[in-house]
Amino acid sequence: MYQFSKINKKIIIIIMIIGFIFIFLDKILLEKKKNFFSFNKEIKYEEKKNKPWTGLYISIFYFTSISLGSLFFLGIQNVSKSGWSVILHPIMEKIASFIPYGFFMIFIILLLNAMNFIHMFHWMDSDLYDPNSAKYDQIIASKKFFLNIPFFLIRTIIYGLGCSFFYSKIKKISYTLDLTHSLNDYKKLDLISVIFIIFFSIISIFMAWDWIMSLNPHWISTLFGWYVLSSYIVTGIGSITIIAIYLNKKGCFPLFKKSHLHDLSKYLFSSSLLWTYLWFSQFLLYWYGNIPEEICYFLKREEMYNSIHFWMLIPNFIIPFFGLISSQNKTNPKIVFTVSLILLIGHYIDIYNLIAPDVSRGGMKFGISEIGSLLLIGGFFSYILFSNLKELNSAKGNPFFHESKNYKSP
Repeated sequence: MYQFSKINKKIIIIIMIIGFIFIFLDKILLEKKKNFFSFNKEIKYEEKKNKPWTGLYISIFYFTSISLGSLFFLGIQNVSKSGWSVILHPIMEKIASFIPYGFFMIFIILLLNAMNFIHMFHWMDSDLYDPNSAKYDQIIASKKFFLNIPFFLIRTIIYGLGCSFFYSKIKKISYTLDLTHSLNDYKKLDLISVIFIIFFSIISIFMAWDWIMSLNPHWISTLFGWYVLSSYIVTGIGSITIIAIYLNKKGCFPLFKKSHLHDLSKYLFSSSLLWTYLWFSQFLLYWYGNIPEEICYFLKREEMYNSIHFWMLIPNFIIPFFGLISSQNKTNPKIVFTVSLILLIGHYIDIYNLIAPDVSRGGMKFGISEIGSLLLIGGFFSYILFSNLKELNSAKGNPFFHESKNYKSP
Protein backbone atom coordinates (compact mmCIF):
# COMPACT_ATOMS: atom_id res chain seq x y z
CA MET A 1 0.00 0.00 0.00
CA TYR A 2 1.26 3.45 -0.91
CA GLN A 3 2.25 5.72 1.98
CA PHE A 4 2.14 9.47 1.51
CA SER A 5 5.17 10.27 3.65
CA LYS A 6 5.55 13.41 5.76
CA ILE A 7 8.62 14.39 3.72
CA ASN A 8 6.62 14.26 0.46
CA LYS A 9 3.83 16.27 2.10
CA LYS A 10 6.31 18.93 3.17
CA ILE A 11 7.88 19.07 -0.30
CA ILE A 12 4.47 19.58 -1.95
CA ILE A 13 3.46 22.23 0.61
CA ILE A 14 6.78 24.07 0.02
CA ILE A 15 6.14 23.95 -3.75
CA MET A 16 2.67 25.45 -3.18
CA ILE A 17 4.11 28.18 -0.96
CA ILE A 18 6.75 29.02 -3.59
CA GLY A 19 3.97 29.18 -6.20
CA PHE A 20 1.96 31.58 -4.04
CA ILE A 21 5.06 33.76 -3.49
CA PHE A 22 5.69 33.87 -7.25
CA ILE A 23 2.12 35.00 -7.91
CA PHE A 24 2.30 37.63 -5.18
CA LEU A 25 5.71 38.81 -6.41
CA ASP A 26 4.48 39.16 -9.98
CA LYS A 27 1.51 41.19 -8.76
CA ILE A 28 3.86 43.61 -6.96
CA LEU A 29 6.13 43.89 -10.02
CA LEU A 30 3.11 44.48 -12.22
CA GLU A 31 1.95 47.31 -10.01
CA LYS A 32 5.36 48.91 -10.55
CA LYS A 33 5.07 48.30 -14.29
CA LYS A 34 7.90 45.80 -14.28
CA ASN A 35 7.83 42.25 -15.62
CA PHE A 36 10.98 40.16 -15.93
CA PHE A 37 9.49 37.99 -18.67
CA SER A 38 7.65 40.52 -20.79
CA PHE A 39 8.91 42.77 -23.55
CA ASN A 40 5.84 45.02 -23.21
CA LYS A 41 6.86 48.11 -21.24
CA GLU A 42 3.39 49.62 -21.51
CA ILE A 43 1.15 47.44 -19.40
CA LYS A 44 -2.52 48.03 -20.07
CA TYR A 45 -4.99 48.43 -17.25
CA GLU A 46 -6.93 45.36 -18.41
CA GLU A 47 -3.79 43.21 -18.35
CA LYS A 48 -2.88 44.49 -14.89
CA LYS A 49 -6.33 43.48 -13.74
CA ASN A 50 -6.20 40.02 -15.31
CA LYS A 51 -2.55 39.02 -15.17
CA PRO A 52 -2.34 36.78 -12.05
CA TRP A 53 -5.87 35.45 -12.53
CA THR A 54 -5.29 34.32 -16.11
CA GLY A 55 -2.38 32.11 -15.08
CA LEU A 56 -4.47 30.66 -12.25
CA TYR A 57 -7.41 30.05 -14.58
CA ILE A 58 -5.20 28.24 -17.11
CA SER A 59 -3.63 26.01 -14.44
CA ILE A 60 -6.95 25.21 -12.75
CA PHE A 61 -8.55 24.34 -16.09
CA TYR A 62 -5.53 22.22 -17.02
CA PHE A 63 -5.52 20.07 -13.87
CA THR A 64 -9.32 19.81 -13.86
CA SER A 65 -9.15 18.56 -17.45
CA ILE A 66 -6.71 15.82 -16.35
CA SER A 67 -9.19 14.64 -13.71
CA LEU A 68 -12.13 14.79 -16.12
CA GLY A 69 -10.16 12.87 -18.74
CA SER A 70 -9.31 10.17 -16.21
CA LEU A 71 -12.96 9.79 -15.10
CA PHE A 72 -14.16 9.75 -18.71
CA PHE A 73 -11.61 7.04 -19.58
CA LEU A 74 -12.76 5.05 -16.52
CA GLY A 75 -16.36 5.34 -17.71
CA ILE A 76 -15.36 4.05 -21.16
CA GLN A 77 -13.57 1.06 -19.58
CA ASN A 78 -16.63 0.21 -17.48
CA VAL A 79 -19.09 0.49 -20.36
CA SER A 80 -16.92 -1.46 -22.80
CA LYS A 81 -16.34 -4.14 -20.12
CA SER A 82 -12.62 -4.08 -20.80
CA GLY A 83 -11.01 -6.75 -18.65
CA TRP A 84 -7.38 -5.71 -19.08
CA SER A 85 -7.75 -2.33 -17.32
CA VAL A 86 -9.58 -3.36 -14.12
CA ILE A 87 -6.49 -3.16 -11.89
CA LEU A 88 -6.03 0.43 -13.11
CA HIS A 89 -9.57 1.53 -12.18
CA PRO A 90 -8.63 2.64 -8.64
CA ILE A 91 -5.86 4.87 -10.03
CA MET A 92 -8.32 6.45 -12.47
CA GLU A 93 -10.69 7.15 -9.58
CA LYS A 94 -7.97 8.79 -7.49
CA ILE A 95 -6.83 11.07 -10.32
CA ALA A 96 -10.48 12.11 -10.72
CA SER A 97 -10.62 13.12 -7.03
CA PHE A 98 -9.59 16.69 -7.96
CA ILE A 99 -12.85 17.27 -9.88
CA PRO A 100 -14.92 18.93 -7.07
CA TYR A 101 -12.00 21.22 -6.10
CA GLY A 102 -11.26 22.16 -9.71
CA PHE A 103 -14.86 23.05 -10.50
CA PHE A 104 -15.18 25.09 -7.31
CA MET A 105 -12.06 27.16 -8.15
CA ILE A 106 -13.20 27.70 -11.74
CA PHE A 107 -16.60 28.87 -10.47
CA ILE A 108 -14.93 31.36 -8.10
CA ILE A 109 -12.91 32.88 -10.97
CA LEU A 110 -15.99 33.08 -13.19
CA LEU A 111 -17.93 34.68 -10.34
CA LEU A 112 -15.17 37.29 -9.89
CA ASN A 113 -15.52 38.04 -13.60
CA ALA A 114 -19.28 38.38 -13.24
CA MET A 115 -18.73 40.81 -10.34
CA ASN A 116 -16.30 42.80 -12.56
CA PHE A 117 -13.46 42.23 -10.11
CA ILE A 118 -11.48 40.85 -13.03
CA HIS A 119 -12.27 41.19 -16.72
CA MET A 120 -11.20 38.08 -18.64
CA PHE A 121 -14.54 37.64 -20.45
CA HIS A 122 -15.05 40.62 -22.75
CA TRP A 123 -18.73 39.82 -23.38
CA MET A 124 -19.62 40.42 -19.71
CA ASP A 125 -19.44 44.20 -20.29
CA SER A 126 -23.10 45.36 -20.22
CA ASP A 127 -22.36 48.30 -22.56
CA LEU A 128 -21.81 45.84 -25.42
CA TYR A 129 -25.55 45.04 -25.40
CA ASP A 130 -26.78 48.64 -25.23
CA PRO A 131 -27.56 50.07 -28.72
CA ASN A 132 -27.08 53.60 -27.33
CA SER A 133 -23.57 52.87 -26.09
CA ALA A 134 -20.41 53.65 -28.06
CA LYS A 135 -19.23 50.12 -27.17
CA TYR A 136 -22.32 48.44 -28.66
CA ASP A 137 -21.39 45.21 -30.47
CA GLN A 138 -24.11 43.76 -32.68
CA ILE A 139 -22.47 40.32 -32.93
CA ILE A 140 -22.15 39.90 -29.16
CA ALA A 141 -25.62 41.38 -28.59
CA SER A 142 -27.11 38.76 -30.93
CA LYS A 143 -25.73 36.05 -28.60
CA LYS A 144 -27.28 37.50 -25.45
CA PHE A 145 -29.67 34.55 -25.01
CA PHE A 146 -26.66 32.25 -24.46
CA LEU A 147 -24.00 34.72 -23.31
CA ASN A 148 -25.59 36.28 -20.28
CA ILE A 149 -24.11 36.13 -16.78
CA PRO A 150 -26.92 34.33 -14.86
CA PHE A 151 -27.30 31.56 -17.45
CA PHE A 152 -23.50 31.31 -17.78
CA LEU A 153 -23.05 30.75 -14.01
CA ILE A 154 -26.00 28.34 -13.86
CA ARG A 155 -24.43 26.23 -16.61
CA THR A 156 -21.14 26.15 -14.70
CA ILE A 157 -22.95 24.99 -11.56
CA ILE A 158 -24.62 22.22 -13.58
CA TYR A 159 -21.25 21.10 -14.99
CA GLY A 160 -19.61 21.10 -11.57
CA LEU A 161 -22.40 19.44 -9.59
CA GLY A 162 -23.04 16.91 -12.37
CA CYS A 163 -19.43 15.76 -12.74
CA SER A 164 -18.88 15.76 -8.96
CA PHE A 165 -22.03 13.66 -8.51
CA PHE A 166 -20.95 11.08 -11.09
CA TYR A 167 -17.43 10.93 -9.61
CA SER A 168 -18.73 10.33 -6.08
CA LYS A 169 -21.35 7.83 -7.32
CA ILE A 170 -18.83 5.78 -9.34
CA LYS A 171 -16.41 5.87 -6.40
CA LYS A 172 -19.11 4.73 -3.93
CA ILE A 173 -20.38 1.88 -6.12
CA SER A 174 -16.81 0.70 -6.81
CA TYR A 175 -16.10 0.63 -3.08
CA THR A 176 -19.31 -1.31 -2.41
CA LEU A 177 -18.51 -3.72 -5.25
CA ASP A 178 -15.13 -4.42 -3.65
CA LEU A 179 -16.92 -5.53 -0.47
CA THR A 180 -19.92 -7.38 -1.89
CA HIS A 181 -18.58 -8.88 -5.18
CA SER A 182 -22.21 -8.57 -6.26
CA LEU A 183 -23.22 -8.75 -9.91
CA ASN A 184 -26.05 -6.29 -9.18
CA ASP A 185 -23.54 -3.71 -7.94
CA TYR A 186 -21.48 -4.27 -11.08
CA LYS A 187 -24.58 -3.61 -13.21
CA LYS A 188 -25.17 -0.39 -11.23
CA LEU A 189 -21.58 0.66 -12.00
CA ASP A 190 -22.13 -0.08 -15.68
CA LEU A 191 -25.39 1.91 -15.75
CA ILE A 192 -23.99 4.99 -13.96
CA SER A 193 -20.98 4.92 -16.32
CA VAL A 194 -23.27 4.90 -19.37
CA ILE A 195 -25.23 7.88 -18.03
CA PHE A 196 -22.01 9.73 -17.19
CA ILE A 197 -20.55 9.22 -20.68
CA ILE A 198 -23.74 10.60 -22.27
CA PHE A 199 -23.82 13.51 -19.81
CA PHE A 200 -20.14 14.37 -20.23
CA SER A 201 -20.16 14.02 -24.02
CA ILE A 202 -22.80 16.77 -24.09
CA ILE A 203 -21.57 19.13 -21.37
CA SER A 204 -17.90 18.91 -22.44
CA ILE A 205 -18.87 20.74 -25.64
CA PHE A 206 -20.68 23.49 -23.71
CA MET A 207 -17.80 23.71 -21.21
CA ALA A 208 -15.37 24.36 -24.06
CA TRP A 209 -17.67 27.02 -25.50
CA ASP A 210 -18.26 28.70 -22.15
CA TRP A 211 -14.86 28.57 -20.51
CA ILE A 212 -12.60 29.04 -23.54
CA MET A 213 -14.31 29.94 -26.80
CA SER A 214 -16.45 32.70 -25.23
CA LEU A 215 -13.22 34.53 -24.34
CA ASN A 216 -13.37 35.58 -27.99
CA PRO A 217 -17.13 35.75 -28.74
CA HIS A 218 -16.51 36.85 -32.34
CA TRP A 219 -14.87 33.53 -33.21
CA ILE A 220 -16.58 30.14 -33.44
CA SER A 221 -15.54 26.62 -34.36
CA THR A 222 -17.92 23.66 -34.64
CA LEU A 223 -15.01 21.27 -33.92
CA PHE A 224 -13.82 23.13 -30.86
CA GLY A 225 -15.71 21.09 -28.25
CA TRP A 226 -14.40 17.80 -29.62
CA TYR A 227 -10.91 19.24 -29.88
CA VAL A 228 -10.89 20.14 -26.17
CA LEU A 229 -12.46 16.76 -25.27
CA SER A 230 -9.60 14.96 -27.04
CA SER A 231 -7.18 16.97 -24.88
CA TYR A 232 -9.01 15.75 -21.75
CA ILE A 233 -8.54 12.15 -22.89
CA VAL A 234 -4.83 12.51 -23.74
CA THR A 235 -3.91 14.20 -20.45
CA GLY A 236 -6.08 11.77 -18.47
CA ILE A 237 -4.45 8.68 -20.00
CA GLY A 238 -1.00 10.27 -19.70
CA SER A 239 -1.52 10.89 -15.98
CA ILE A 240 -2.86 7.35 -15.41
CA THR A 241 0.26 5.98 -17.12
CA ILE A 242 2.67 8.11 -15.08
CA ILE A 243 1.02 7.21 -11.74
CA ALA A 244 0.88 3.49 -12.61
CA ILE A 245 4.58 3.40 -13.55
CA TYR A 246 5.50 5.41 -10.43
CA LEU A 247 3.54 3.14 -8.06
CA ASN A 248 4.92 0.02 -9.73
CA LYS A 249 8.48 1.28 -9.33
CA LYS A 250 7.78 2.02 -5.65
CA GLY A 251 6.62 -1.59 -5.22
CA CYS A 252 3.05 -0.53 -4.35
CA PHE A 253 1.45 -1.78 -7.55
CA PRO A 254 2.82 -5.28 -8.28
CA LEU A 255 -0.16 -6.31 -10.45
CA PHE A 256 0.85 -3.77 -13.10
CA LYS A 257 2.72 -5.65 -15.84
CA LYS A 258 4.23 -4.88 -19.22
CA SER A 259 1.05 -6.12 -20.89
CA HIS A 260 -0.96 -3.41 -19.10
CA LEU A 261 1.67 -0.81 -19.97
CA HIS A 262 1.53 -1.92 -23.61
CA ASP A 263 -2.23 -1.34 -23.81
CA LEU A 264 -2.01 1.99 -21.97
CA SER A 265 0.66 3.05 -24.47
CA LYS A 266 -1.63 2.11 -27.36
CA TYR A 267 -4.37 4.31 -25.92
CA LEU A 268 -1.87 7.12 -25.38
CA PHE A 269 -0.64 6.78 -28.96
CA SER A 270 -4.13 6.67 -30.50
CA SER A 271 -5.52 9.53 -28.37
CA SER A 272 -2.61 11.78 -29.39
CA LEU A 273 -3.41 10.96 -33.02
CA LEU A 274 -7.08 11.82 -32.39
CA TRP A 275 -6.07 15.20 -30.96
CA THR A 276 -3.80 15.83 -33.96
CA TYR A 277 -6.55 14.86 -36.39
CA LEU A 278 -8.96 17.37 -34.81
CA TRP A 279 -6.23 20.04 -34.66
CA PHE A 280 -5.51 19.53 -38.37
CA SER A 281 -9.20 19.37 -39.33
CA GLN A 282 -9.99 22.66 -37.60
CA PHE A 283 -6.94 24.40 -39.05
CA LEU A 284 -7.36 23.02 -42.58
CA LEU A 285 -11.02 23.95 -42.94
CA TYR A 286 -10.57 27.46 -41.58
CA TRP A 287 -7.35 28.21 -43.41
CA TYR A 288 -8.65 26.88 -46.71
CA GLY A 289 -11.87 28.91 -46.32
CA ASN A 290 -9.74 32.05 -45.77
CA ILE A 291 -12.60 33.95 -44.09
CA PRO A 292 -11.09 36.85 -42.06
CA GLU A 293 -13.25 36.40 -38.93
CA GLU A 294 -12.25 32.72 -38.80
CA ILE A 295 -8.53 32.75 -39.57
CA CYS A 296 -7.95 35.65 -37.16
CA TYR A 297 -7.72 32.97 -34.45
CA PHE A 298 -4.59 31.50 -36.07
CA LEU A 299 -3.11 34.82 -37.19
CA LYS A 300 -3.31 36.22 -33.67
CA ARG A 301 -1.41 33.25 -32.25
CA GLU A 302 1.13 33.35 -35.05
CA GLU A 303 1.91 37.01 -34.32
CA MET A 304 1.85 36.84 -30.52
CA TYR A 305 3.71 33.58 -29.90
CA ASN A 306 5.86 33.02 -32.99
CA SER A 307 3.60 30.31 -34.46
CA ILE A 308 3.46 28.29 -31.22
CA HIS A 309 0.24 26.88 -32.62
CA PHE A 310 2.44 24.83 -34.98
CA TRP A 311 5.45 24.28 -32.71
CA MET A 312 3.31 22.52 -30.11
CA LEU A 313 2.78 19.69 -32.61
CA ILE A 314 6.29 18.53 -31.64
CA PRO A 315 5.43 17.47 -28.05
CA ASN A 316 1.80 16.63 -28.83
CA PHE A 317 2.20 14.64 -32.04
CA ILE A 318 5.71 14.07 -33.40
CA ILE A 319 7.38 12.85 -30.17
CA PRO A 320 4.54 10.49 -29.12
CA PHE A 321 4.18 9.24 -32.71
CA PHE A 322 7.81 8.21 -33.14
CA GLY A 323 8.28 7.41 -29.46
CA LEU A 324 5.38 4.95 -29.21
CA ILE A 325 5.05 3.58 -32.75
CA SER A 326 7.26 0.61 -31.84
CA SER A 327 5.76 -2.26 -29.79
CA GLN A 328 9.06 -2.57 -27.97
CA ASN A 329 8.92 1.08 -26.89
CA LYS A 330 5.33 0.63 -25.70
CA THR A 331 6.53 -1.79 -23.00
CA ASN A 332 9.56 0.27 -21.94
CA PRO A 333 8.57 2.14 -18.72
CA LYS A 334 11.26 4.83 -19.13
CA ILE A 335 10.24 5.68 -22.69
CA VAL A 336 6.49 5.62 -21.96
CA PHE A 337 6.94 7.68 -18.78
CA THR A 338 9.01 10.28 -20.67
CA VAL A 339 6.55 10.47 -23.58
CA SER A 340 3.62 10.81 -21.14
CA LEU A 341 5.38 13.65 -19.33
CA ILE A 342 6.16 15.42 -22.62
CA LEU A 343 2.51 15.07 -23.65
CA LEU A 344 1.36 16.64 -20.38
CA ILE A 345 3.73 19.57 -20.96
CA GLY A 346 2.57 19.85 -24.57
CA HIS A 347 -1.08 20.00 -23.60
CA TYR A 348 -0.43 22.68 -21.01
CA ILE A 349 1.08 24.70 -23.87
CA ASP A 350 -2.05 23.94 -25.91
CA ILE A 351 -4.40 25.15 -23.16
CA TYR A 352 -2.25 28.25 -22.59
CA ASN A 353 -2.44 28.91 -26.34
CA LEU A 354 -6.23 28.52 -26.29
CA ILE A 355 -6.81 30.93 -23.41
CA ALA A 356 -4.04 33.53 -23.01
CA PRO A 357 -4.20 35.27 -26.46
CA ASP A 358 -7.91 36.00 -26.09
CA VAL A 359 -7.62 37.35 -22.54
CA SER A 360 -4.79 39.78 -23.19
CA ARG A 361 -5.21 41.78 -26.39
CA GLY A 362 -1.59 42.94 -26.15
CA GLY A 363 -0.08 39.46 -26.06
CA MET A 364 0.43 38.16 -22.55
CA LYS A 365 3.86 36.65 -21.97
CA PHE A 366 4.49 33.51 -19.95
CA GLY A 367 6.03 34.77 -16.72
CA ILE A 368 6.33 34.54 -12.96
CA SER A 369 2.60 34.36 -12.23
CA GLU A 370 2.10 31.51 -14.72
CA ILE A 371 4.98 29.54 -13.16
CA GLY A 372 3.60 30.30 -9.71
CA SER A 373 0.11 29.19 -10.74
CA LEU A 374 1.48 25.91 -12.08
CA LEU A 375 3.35 25.28 -8.82
CA LEU A 376 0.41 26.29 -6.60
CA ILE A 377 -2.39 24.43 -8.42
CA GLY A 378 -0.12 21.54 -9.46
CA GLY A 379 0.98 21.15 -5.83
CA PHE A 380 -2.62 21.20 -4.64
CA PHE A 381 -3.59 18.64 -7.31
CA SER A 382 -0.67 16.39 -6.26
CA TYR A 383 -1.54 16.70 -2.57
CA ILE A 384 -5.16 15.64 -3.21
CA LEU A 385 -4.04 12.80 -5.48
CA PHE A 386 -1.35 11.32 -3.20
CA SER A 387 -3.54 11.71 -0.13
CA ASN A 388 -6.15 9.55 -1.86
CA LEU A 389 -3.64 7.00 -3.19
CA LYS A 390 -3.00 5.68 0.32
CA GLU A 391 -6.60 4.39 0.23
CA LEU A 392 -6.09 2.62 -3.10
CA ASN A 393 -8.49 -0.32 -3.29
CA SER A 394 -7.77 -3.48 -5.25
CA ALA A 395 -10.88 -3.69 -7.51
CA LYS A 396 -11.14 -7.40 -6.57
CA GLY A 397 -14.94 -7.18 -6.58
CA ASN A 398 -15.01 -6.52 -10.33
CA PRO A 399 -15.97 -9.70 -12.27
CA PHE A 400 -13.08 -9.06 -14.66
CA PHE A 401 -10.45 -8.66 -11.93
CA HIS A 402 -8.80 -12.05 -12.50
CA GLU A 403 -8.70 -11.45 -16.25
CA SER A 404 -6.91 -8.16 -15.59
CA LYS A 405 -4.58 -9.73 -13.01
CA ASN A 406 -3.47 -12.45 -15.44
CA TYR A 407 -3.69 -10.31 -18.55
CA LYS A 408 -1.21 -10.88 -21.37
CA SER A 409 -1.20 -8.45 -24.25
CA PRO A 410 -1.66 -10.18 -27.63
